[in-house]
Amino acid sequence: MPIKRITLNVVAVVLALLFIFPLIWMLLVSLKPNGVNVYTLSDWIKWSDLTFANYDKVMKDSQILRWTWNSAVIGVITTVVSLFFSSLAAFSFSKLPFKSKGLFYLLIVSGLLIPTEAILIPLYETTLHLKLIDNIWAIILPGLTNPLGILLLKQFMDGVPKDYIEAAQIDGCRSINLWLRICLPLTKSAMVSVGIFYFILSWNNFLWPYLSITSQENMILSAGLPTFLSNNIMSLNMIMAASSIAAIPTIVVFILLQRHIVQGVAMSGVKG
Repeated sequence: MPIKRITLNVVAVVLALLFIFPLIWMLLVSLKPNGVNVYTLSDWIKWSDLTFANYDKVMKDSQILRWTWNSAVIGVITTVVSLFFSSLAAFSFSKLPFKSKGLFYLLIVSGLLIPTEAILIPLYETTLHLKLIDNIWAIILPGLTNPLGILLLKQFMDGVPKDYIEAAQIDGCRSINLWLRICLPLTKSAMVSVGIFYFILSWNNFLWPYLSITSQENMILSAGLPTFLSNNIMSLNMIMAASSIAAIPTIVVFILLQRHIVQGVAMSGVKG
């Protein structure tokens, strides 16, 4: 057993290093003077030439902080509201009996088969009619529902023991209280996991924000950053500095909430 555990630990460390290596390289290149890259081991250990000049130039030459703020606001609003709607829908499909449940569930799941590109034209026309072009609500409103989130949360809520639901119903607990006091606390880790998925999905959303936002100050990071990088394509150090700034929020969110992902996955195997 100790040999097996040591082997697993070694494999885990090696895999972790492989995944973290690109991030370390990106950070080191971003801290090097313009024109100096990190291609050899000797370049790695030259700590004397580290500088934050690239970050300073990125912030001065672009509105990256504004874009980051817009992305964060949109990501938080989209995540919170989407979790609210998705958890209610998942609870209804999982625990409440009603007519045509299978049909409605099939319609929601079939939404996964529709590519984003197929709805861009009607979505743009609707947004234009509502006068939301170049407004962050043009990005927020279409992202408030997600079929995949409903599907995932339903699977987790299916794992909530039926005895809890039946006992609460015998005590006179209403449906809204079943959702609020039983299902939500028992699926907290799953909610956090799906919330991380929603946030990253919103953070990395590019095509629709690129089409719906026209001004620099209202752009989000995923749409504004490529515009800035296209003007600095010859400066790898500047590109890595901008990419590092863009990656920091998602890395922080993942690090702070990673234990809930493991708990959520573990809970998915629990059946009532």
